Amino acid sequence: MDTKKILGKMTLPDKARLLCGTTAFSIGGFESAAGFIPEMNIQDGGTGINYEHTLVHLFNNVTSAYSYGELDNVIHFFYETDKLSESEKELRDKLQNCLTGYRGGIDAAPGCYPPGIVLGSTWNPKVVYDTGRALGMEAAVYHVGVLLGTPNANLLRDPANGRFFEGYSEDPFLAKTLAPEMCRGVESTGVASDVKHFACNNLEKNRNVINELIRERALRELYFPAFEACSKVASTLMTAYPSINGKPCCENAWLLKDVLRKEWGYKGVTVTDWSACRGRTGDSVSSGQDLFMPGPWDPSDIVKAAEDGRLSVKGLDEAALRVLDLIDRFADVQAPEGLTASKYKKAGDKAAYNAAAEGIVMLKNNGALPLKKTSKVVFFGKFPERFKDYGEGSAQVFTDRKASLTDELRSILGDNRVLKDDIEAFRKGATAVIIESIGSSEGTDRPDLKINKSTLAFIRKLAKDKGKGRICLILNVPGPVELDGIEDIADAVFTVFYPGMMGARAMADIMTGKVNPSGALTCTFPVSYKDTPAYLCYPDSYTCLYGEGIYAGYRGYMKRGIRPLYPFGYGLSYSKFAIKNFSSSKKGGRISITCNVSNKSKTDGKAVVQLYVSKRVPVTPRAPVELKGFSKVLVKAGSTSKVTISFDRSELSYFDEVYGKFLIEEGAYDLFLSLKGVEDLIPAGSFRIDDGSPELKCGASWEIGQIAKNKELVDALRKDAEALGVPFAMFTSAARYVPFKRLEELFEETQKLKNFNAAAGRYRAG
Repeated sequence: MDTKKILGKMTLPDKARLLCGTTAFSIGGFESAAGFIPEMNIQDGGTGINYEHTLVHLFNNVTSAYSYGELDNVIHFFYETDKLSESEKELRDKLQNCLTGYRGGIDAAPGCYPPGIVLGSTWNPKVVYDTGRALGMEAAVYHVGVLLGTPNANLLRDPANGRFFEGYSEDPFLAKTLAPEMCRGVESTGVASDVKHFACNNLEKNRNVINELIRERALRELYFPAFEACSKVASTLMTAYPSINGKPCCENAWLLKDVLRKEWGYKGVTVTDWSACRGRTGDSVSSGQDLFMPGPWDPSDIVKAAEDGRLSVKGLDEAALRVLDLIDRFADVQAPEGLTASKYKKAGDKAAYNAAAEGIVMLKNNGALPLKKTSKVVFFGKFPERFKDYGEGSAQVFTDRKASLTDELRSILGDNRVLKDDIEAFRKGATAVIIESIGSSEGTDRPDLKINKSTLAFIRKLAKDKGKGRICLILNVPGPVELDGIEDIADAVFTVFYPGMMGARAMADIMTGKVNPSGALTCTFPVSYKDTPAYLCYPDSYTCLYGEGIYAGYRGYMKRGIRPLYPFGYGLSYSKFAIKNFSSSKKGGRISITCNVSNKSKTDGKAVVQLYVSKRVPVTPRAPVELKGFSKVLVKAGSTSKVTISFDRSELSYFDEVYGKFLIEEGAYDLFLSLKGVEDLIPAGSFRIDDGSPELKCGASWEIGQIAKNKELVDALRKDAEALGVPFAMFTSAARYVPFKRLEELFEETQKLKNFNAAAGRYRAG
C-alpha cells in the first residue's frame, strides 16, 4: 500500500489510534478516514511461539462457554492432557482444531529453542542465524508479523537477574557480534525481528519503576554496543521499563532520538515494553516513542499533545508513517509455500539441536566421558530426568517435541544400561547422572546463586560410597551458580542452561561421544555471589546504582584480582588443542593475528579461539584485557588449522566523558590468545598506535597529574616557568592538590611554553 498517501488522508485521531495498539498483541485492524488499516499480530517468541498469547487470541474468537481459569490450565498443560478436567479437554480439542486451521493445516506443536545464553555459548554466528530462521519460519506459520525478543540484547550484568538466561553475554563485543545474527535470521523469513529491552533491563527488581544511575561511559562501552549492532538490522526495537539517570526509557529523547536515530541511524519502529509508558503518551511520542502496547491504549493525550504543541505534527506523522510501513511489510505474513508438518518439525528440530549441541559447556571431565558402548548410567529418584527447557515468563514455550535424558540415553545404550536408583551398579562402575534444575522467571530475581542443599548433600554422600562409580553433574540452570566445592567431587560437570526441546538429545550425544562438546561460557561463574562485580549494587528500593561502572563481568574480576570458579570463555572438549606459530600485523586500520591450532587427540573437535587486547600503559583506567575477536574452528584429529582473527582499530577506543566521544590512546597494545578463557592467556605479540586521538596527545590538554609523572616534561615546564617569570611552585602545588586540572587551565597562554611543547612533541606513549 502507498503508506504516505494513506497517512495524508488520516485524521489526527486516526494517527493517534494507530500508535496505541488494538489488542494485547496486535496493532491496526480498524477503519480510518483513509480506509481500513490491516491488523498485524505481535507476539513473544525469542525461544518459540508463546501459547499464552496464541490461545488467548483464538479463545476470544472461538467461545465464551469456558472460564479464563480453564483456559489458563489448558494453555499450560496443552500437551499434558492427563492434567486437564473433562471440560478442559473439550476446550483443548476445540482450540486444537482452530490451531490446525490457523496454521494452514500444519498439525505440529511449536518448537522450543535455546535462549540467548545458550546461543551465546556456541560462539557461532551461523548457529544463531539458523535459530533465527527457524523462529521466523514458526512465526510465519502462526501469522505473527513481529516476533518479540529476537533478540534480548541486554548485557549479562548480575547473575541473580531473573531473565539472565535470555541475554547473550557479559561481554559487549561478543554480544554485538552474535545478537544481530538472530535479527538477520528472523528477518530473512519475512518476519520482523524485535531487539529488546532498550536499554539496561538488567534486573527484575522493581523493573517497572526502577531508576538506574549509570555513567555514560559504561552505557556507551558496555550496554549500548549490542543494541547499536542490532539496530542496523531489526525492524522493531522494544524500549525498557527502567529509567536511566532519572528518565524513563520510553520518554527519553536523548536515548531514542539523539542516540538511537541520529547517531545510529535507526529507521524502524520503537515499541514499548508492555505497559512501560508511565507518563503522558504525547510527550513520549515527542521523545521518540512510536508504538504503545498492550492495546488498546488511550490515544487521547497524543491528540491533545498535537493540538497544544507538545508534539509536533511532523513528529506524529513520522511515528505514524513508521508504524504504517511496518504493517505494510509484515501484516500479511504467510508460511513458506509447500511447508508441511514434517518439514516444519525437521527444520526446527535441526536448528534447536545444533544450538544445544554447540552451546552446552563441559566444565570438567577427568576421563569419565564419553561413555563407552558397554557403560551403564544410573539416575536417582531425587533428581529430574527431564531438563527445564525454558525460563518462565515471556520465554515459556509449551510443546510435545521433547524427550527426557533417560529416554535419549536408552535409545543409544539400550534399556538395560540406563538404570534407576541402582546404588550397587554405581559402586561397580556405572556413572551416576545428577541433573540440578533451578527455575528462573521474568518478574523476579533469584535470591542467590546457590544450588539445592539436597543436591550438595547427595553428591557428597555418593562420593563417599562410590567404589568404581563416576559422578556426572549436569547444571540445568539459568546462569552461574555456586557449587560449594562439589565440582572437585564430581568426575564430570556440564552446564546446559535451558537447552530447549533438543537439549536431552544433544546432551546424550555429547555424553556418548557422538558430539564433541564445543561450548564456552559467555559469563563468569564465581566461587561466591559476593565475588560478582555488581554484588554490592543490588537495589533495596527504587534506585539502582551501577557502581561497578565499566567493570562488569570478567572485567571486574580481573581488575580486582578475584579468580572465579569458571572464567569467561571457559569450555572443555574431548579433543586436546594447542596454539602455536602466531604472528600479528597492522594494516589499513585493521589489526590481525594469525595462528595455527593443532588437535593433538584422536577426536575431531571445534576450538573456540579467543583474541584479547590490553593497553600496556593506559592513561585512562580500563579493564586489564578485553575481548576483540574470536573464531570457532573445526580441527580434525591429529591435524592443524590456520586461523586468522582481525578487528578494526576503532575497537581500541574508550568513551571519554569529558570530550563526549570515543577516543583512542596512542602507545603499545598487547595481544593475547586463549582456548580456555580469559584466565588462561597466551602472549601473542604487540603493536603500536602512534596516531591516536588528538585530544589525548601529550600537551597542554594533559592533566597536571599526568605531566608530573614524566621527568622530561616536568623539567621542560620548569625551564618555561623560569623564562616567563612564573613561579614553578604554582605547578607543584597544583600537582599536589588538583592533579586532575588540565595544564591549559593553569597556563592560559600555553603557546608560550616552548620547552614543554617541544618535549611533548617528542613524547611517545608506553
